[in-house]
This record gives sequence, structure tokens and C-alpha cells, in this order.
Amino acid sequence: MIRRLTIALSLLLCVSLFMSNDVTATSKGLGNKYVSAYEKSTISKIPTTELDEVQAEAAIVVDVNTGQLLWQKNAREPLAPASMSKIMTMYLVLEAIEDGEVNRDDVVTISEEAAETGGSTMFLQEGAEWTVKDLFVSMALASANDASVALAEHLASDEKSFVKKMNEKAVEFGLSSHANFVNSHGLPQPKTREESTLTAYDTALIGYHLIQDYPEVIELTEKPQFTLSFSNQQFYNTNQLLDRQVEIEQLNDSLQQLEDEEERQELEDQLLLMDEGLQGMDGLKTGYTNRAGYSFIGTAERGGQRLLSVVMKTDSNRSRFQATETLLEAGLIIILQIESLRATEIVPIIQDKSRIHVHDMDSAL
Repeated sequence: MIRRLTIALSLLLCVSLFMSNDVTATSKGLGNKYVSAYEKSTISKIPTTELDEVQAEAAIVVDVNTGQLLWQKNAREPLAPASMSKIMTMYLVLEAIEDGEVNRDDVVTISEEAAETGGSTMFLQEGAEWTVKDLFVSMALASANDASVALAEHLASDEKSFVKKMNEKAVEFGLSSHANFVNSHGLPQPKTREESTLTAYDTALIGYHLIQDYPEVIELTEKPQFTLSFSNQQFYNTNQLLDRQVEIEQLNDSLQQLEDEEERQELEDQLLLMDEGLQGMDGLKTGYTNRAGYSFIGTAERGGQRLLSVVMKTDSNRSRFQATETLLEAGLIIILQIESLRATEIVPIIQDKSRIHVHDMDSAL
């Protein structure tokens, strides 16, 4: 599935960046610090090739190491994030654990409200007892809406109170005025059909804080499948771009050691069905509703460079992952070009606003 992009060198030179090694993210945005002096160079209109073909209503790709926006499309447009809303729920749960308000081993009794939540679920039964850890992994990897409600109720008196915490955190992070959570999971509200609202920029900023403040979350989101503490049943991550090359290598090693023909054939069939994924892909969260379309916030690390991308309102499951792959591959190439430009102290600035620009997040959009 890995596809080498044929982005022309001219595309890579369409990079406009306030170059600085001390560019950092703040609670109000990504890469808000400026460099006082830089050399400007105008590049004529150059097509953005594959990036122009990203099939999403809105998209963004960010360098997590520096907090710099690398490319965006309609990143300030308010849209429904669907289950990408859960990255804020994930953040608040991890924050509560860090603050000692809850424990991973806390036992949560499932309420009627949680059990009746629809969409993607773990089919939680009212009165059942689950640990915070099992609920969290179910929400984060299998996108279980009932687990999300159960966690929200455990952290606050009810889901409504938890949603208030989500919106307060949105203000703390400096999200746009469009940002509004209506529940902990991203589904439409049962009666009003109202959905949460975020921009691609907002979603990227939440993801940035999640990765920076709780990097251990990647150790979870990189897992293609998982089991619960009380069951051997396998559940699968909704992220179909996960890097599975190590897993494939391990299975190939196992295949070489098998002597039983039936077992060998079974393992060979399994390997044929496995997608190798995108190299370095290790997170983060899918989303889908009729209104939101197919969305995805993804992150990948390669050679010490971590990128974060968001695609919103694509028209199919396949499209969201294809768009993500394009964004992340292009982003990695752009970063390499930026490093080269830093080394030669050449900082090209493009003036055509319809083309690629890499500015700080607040000034670029």
C-alpha cells in the first residue's frame, strides 16, 4: 500500500516557513513564535500535483516536532468530526488519571444511558462492570460509543457535565469559535440530531496536545488488534493504515518454522490478506456519520520526524486513508526539503495564496 509520491522538486520549493528551531506550540495555536528576519523569495505559480487531488472537504498536515503547518485545505471550515471527537475524551481521561482523579483499574458500573448508546459499540450491558482501562482501549481502538459514555459518566456526574469539561478544554486549547462538543463520542444527538463541530485545524490541535502531553497513547493506538482483560476475543483497530510490517515479519518467521501443511496454509492465507499499511503509521482516530462523511486524524513517525494529518468529509472509507497517505508522505518530503533549505539558508516564500504555504498555524489560515 505504500506509494512513493512523484511530487516534483518545484512543489517542494513552494514552501514558505518562518524558519526557526525554537518554534513551539502554545495553548493558543501551533507554532506561534516568529523569527524576526528571513529571506524572501517569490516562486511563480506551481501546481501542487497530488496534494491538489486530496479528496476531502477539509484537510491539514502538521509537523509535530516543530508545530508547523505544512499544508491545508479549508482547515477553518466548521464540519462534523464524528468519532474524532473521542480524541478530546481520550485527553480528558488521561489527564484525570495523571491528576489522580481516576485510576486505570477503577471499576465502572455500566449505566442504562451508556448501554443504550448506538453506533459502534462493545454491546455493554446495564449493570456490567468494566475497568477504566478496558473501556479506554475499546473507545480508542474500536471506537466504542458506549465505552465513551461510560468513561464520561465516571469522570463527571453525567455525560452532560463531561461535555462541559470538553468545551472548557477546547477554550483552554484555543480552538476556534466553531468548536462545540455535544457529547463524548461524536454521534448525532438522539432527539435533535445535532452533532459536534470542529474545524480540521481544531482537530489537529487537539491531536497535537494529546500526542505531546500523553505520548504513551501511541503505544496503544499503534496496536492493530487488542484483547480485554477478561476475554481472549480479538477486537480490531479501525485504523487500516497501521504499520504492520513488524507483525508480518514475525508471522513470516513463524511460517518458516511450521511443519504442519495445514497450519502453514492457514498462516499463508492470513499473510495474503494482511495489508502492510503505511510505514511509521501509529495512530490516531477514525470518524464517520452520514453528515460527517469518512474522516480520520492520523499520525506517523519516520526517522525521528512525526507528522499529524486530518482529513474531513471524504466519500468513502478507502478515500480517507488514501488522502491520509498522500498528506503524510508529502509532509515527510516537505520536511526533508525544509531541512535542506535551512542548511543552505534559502527560505523561499510563495505569494500565491492558493498554493502551498507553511506558516505558523494562526497566520496561515
